[in-house]
Amino acid sequence: MSTRPRPALALVRRGDEVGRDRIRYFLYLNGRWRWRPTRAMKLHGFGLVTLGPGGPDLDSEGHPKASLADQHRAIELNRAWDLVRSGHASAPARTTLKQYPEGSVGDGYQRAMALRKAARVAQGVIWTREQEKRDGWPRAWKWIEPKFGDCDPRTIEPEHFLRLDPVTGEAKGLVPEVEAAVSITERHMVIKVWRALWKKMAAMKYCDLESDPGKSFANTPPQPRDQIWRRSEVLHLVQVAWRNEYCGLAALMAIAWDSQLSPVDNRSLTLAQARRDPAGVWFAIARTKTDKAAAATLTKWSLAILIAYLKRFGADLLDNTPLFWTRGGRPVSRDGVSGQWGGDHGGGRHIVPRPYTKSSLNQDFRTVRELAFGKQELRQLQDMRRSGAVEGDAGGATIEDQSNKMANTVDRNKQLRKTYNPVNVASVRRFDEARVIGAKKLEETEQRAPESVTVATLVTLLKSGT
Repeated sequence: MSTRPRPALALVRRGDEVGRDRIRYFLYLNGRWRWRPTRAMKLHGFGLVTLGPGGPDLDSEGHPKASLADQHRAIELNRAWDLVRSGHASAPARTTLKQYPEGSVGDGYQRAMALRKAARVAQGVIWTREQEKRDGWPRAWKWIEPKFGDCDPRTIEPEHFLRLDPVTGEAKGLVPEVEAAVSITERHMVIKVWRALWKKMAAMKYCDLESDPGKSFANTPPQPRDQIWRRSEVLHLVQVAWRNEYCGLAALMAIAWDSQLSPVDNRSLTLAQARRDPAGVWFAIARTKTDKAAAATLTKWSLAILIAYLKRFGADLLDNTPLFWTRGGRPVSRDGVSGQWGGDHGGGRHIVPRPYTKSSLNQDFRTVRELAFGKQELRQLQDMRRSGAVEGDAGGATIEDQSNKMANTVDRNKQLRKTYNPVNVASVRRFDEARVIGAKKLEETEQRAPESVTVATLVTLLKSGT
């Protein structure tokens, strides 16, 4: 069996004349000819395209002369950009616009990406940058493209994904390569995307639906995380963060615990999303991952910490500015007056605060977690979301209330609930009450004295930061 499936037949285009003028965005870089778009072009979905090494002849600048095929490809890419720039074509669906043979896997992938984008546009859905980053298709394509991009899908066999090396007896193919390089989670995602792509290629009549080589083996998902935090542990984390001047992180963790939002949704909260009803304060948001509406309710505990943090922050935040910032000197307020919160850290070097990003949040959380529980502790901030679900379940909450609280489809409820009850704040608060009951039951099961957040506890916490 061949170690690589057969390439699809390329379409040879004739009649294109390559002039002597320099081709835009076409340059020789790091030993290869490349088509490199500008930053403005990248915002429209265009990406770097790596072409051939050129040669053996040299051009006027001493570089290996680009082949006619590479020159034609660069010209085609420029034409595609000109159509987008002039408004005669829509932006590509996050592809590099690499020219693949008609009927190949790469050709099917580009068509599938365009169809996915068209379906979103038809529904009036515009993805945010965060949602673009979370799309698994381009991520999986980085693994699929080198193996199968220019290949006829009908020539791809199961052994290209998984086989035994006759000499070493080791597993070879795409599946073990992905697992060895990244993780089981990555492999599961790549094969999941491949199977979805195969279905779309079958609809394009590029292959037979029932002959997917990616279904000849089990795509076993990774074991789900099951770690949870207890209330007393989260209170301790918040205290340690506050005492060490990670005040933004302390407030974020308190709200993460009460709201059960994901880390990305927590660090994206703004004052403009804050709402108040007779029962208290909550944030009205659309979840980053699913764009589903959610009500992030707060207790008096998390609200008090949030208010204390904002007072200590000392500057007026704009309505759409992220609430939670890293520690450091206070930023300039609306009146141009700069504060001194946090002073100098790290040997007199002034730390400039910034809104939390994914990396800075993870880094600060690891630091506080180590201060609180030591280096052996590996639980993550995202585990607080699961912990709340465990509490609510122990307290007798319904699966519908949990779905409303977490803004997901855990209850498998479909269109009617989305239509008539998109955000049920009363249901969310019922789940909050069930969490309190569940927390007590869990503590009793572990033979621990029940602990609750009281006014005295809150005062102790706030005093510890002074």
